[in-house]
Order: sequence, then C-alpha cells, then structure tokens
Amino acid sequence: MGHFNAGSNNVVQSLSIGREIFATGAFWNNSFYIAAVNNSMNQFTFNAGTGQFSSSPTHSSACCYYHPGSTPSVSSLGSSTAGIVWALDNSQYCTSSSPGCGPTVLHAYDATNVSIELWNSTQGSGNSAGNAVKFTVPTVANGKVYVPTRSELDVYGLLPN
Repeated sequence: MGHFNAGSNNVVQSLSIGREIFATGAFWNNSFYIAAVNNSMNQFTFNAGTGQFSSSPTHSSACCYYHPGSTPSVSSLGSSTAGIVWALDNSQYCTSSSPGCGPTVLHAYDATNVSIELWNSTQGSGNSAGNAVKFTVPTVANGKVYVPTRSELDVYGLLPN
C-alpha cells in the first residue's frame, strides 16, 4: 500500500505526530484523529483530490494525552456535521511506571473541530469513571459510550428527563 521498495522509502505520506504512538487512529468524514504520547488529540484533514492528509494538524485539542496516548472512537448520527470524537486519558493507570493511580477521563470533542471539547467526565458530579487501564478504547454502541476500567465497565449516555 505504501509502494514498498527494498532500495528506497516510497511511502505515500508520513505525518509528524509527536512522540511514540501506542494508539490507533480513527477516520471519519475525511478527518483522521490520533493522540500520541504527550500530545493533543490531533485532527488531520484528508484531501481526496491529492490523496494526502494535511501535513500539520488542522485542529488540536487543548488537552494533552500522556503515556500511553489515546485511541479515539467516533460516533455520528450519520450526517457529516454531527460527529463526536471520544477519547480516554488513561495516564493514571495504577502501576509503578505511571505517574499515579486514578480514574480514566472520558473526553468528547466536536468531530468537525477537536479544539472544541463538548464534555469530559471530570465535569459535574457522578461522572467519574473507575481507575484507568492502559490501552483501553471507548466503545460506542446503541447511543451509549462504554469505558473499561480496572474494576468496572462504566456506561455513559443521556440521562432520562
């Protein structure tokens, strides 16, 4: 897929994302989302005409994702303007190599511009998740977001009226 040639590097495109990447990106509506170690959630725009992504992030979140970064998930109502990028800050993953032991933090960003944070689980009371686990990913299904933690599965969704 990258036009491999044993004699030279013929990759189609390389993006400078920062430090290590222990995550998988997400793609939605011609945008690619990824958060490397010690970096923001970055959004790169895909240009179908050139077959290339923007060389620098089109938008970046204010929040920094420490080790191990974050693997985003995207949910949408099916339209090109109603997407949400979900990401977990799992930096407090409770081992001797982490900076501490604490809850994972679920973040929700506007998928058209990840510099707009819609919500995170530190806001309000009763939103805190269980303690973090490295490399977990928010799963979106049936209008809910499922967050695996050390001792429980936390389920986020709209509260009844």
